[in-house]
Amino acid sequence: MSSYHKPREWRTTISDQEYLISTDLNNISHDFVNNAYSSDDMYWAKAMPPAILRNMLSNSLVMGVYAVQPPFPPSKTADEPSSPDTPSPTLEDPSFYFSNEFQGNGAGAEKLEQVGFARFVTDHVTVFYLTDVYVAPEARGKGLGKWLISCCREILDSKPHLMRAMLMASPGEGKDFYEKNLGMRDMQEEAAEGHILAMTRKRNQ
Repeated sequence: MSSYHKPREWRTTISDQEYLISTDLNNISHDFVNNAYSSDDMYWAKAMPPAILRNMLSNSLVMGVYAVQPPFPPSKTADEPSSPDTPSPTLEDPSFYFSNEFQGNGAGAEKLEQVGFARFVTDHVTVFYLTDVYVAPEARGKGLGKWLISCCREILDSKPHLMRAMLMASPGEGKDFYEKNLGMRDMQEEAAEGHILAMTRKRNQ
């Protein structure tokens, strides 16, 4: 069983739309992830049975990207006065509507529409392998991918005992993107210096 790690989150606003990146697994839409895995954009992946997907996600550091819809106030019952004589101190407190305890469901909750994610395979201390970076087609062109990677970099930079971070990228544009935004380096350059030999094994076909 994976150890508990307090969720982290980042927020930004783009063209009057608020977006959230969160590592809270409770917010992840398994349907969204499986639909992404089934798309041509993620040619290296495939959809998984629910139990297998749940096991994989629970043993990863997953960063979900969400479009945030504003919270809505609780509806009033027919016999409830429209203007109480003594206002409730709970309802007067704005944090009641924005509390993390109410995210996701019910009155006063933010509605999160997932539009992307990235996944670290990691021990949370020394090794981080970044994979499955994805932004839905309708959410592209807004800078969300670059923002997601900057949050990934913040996580890596916060690990004092980090030994190695890794990923697999396409040559050319992909390589340049991760060099610039994540500080990654082509392993072949390290290999040419005689420092490392990168080895891998693909799944059986």
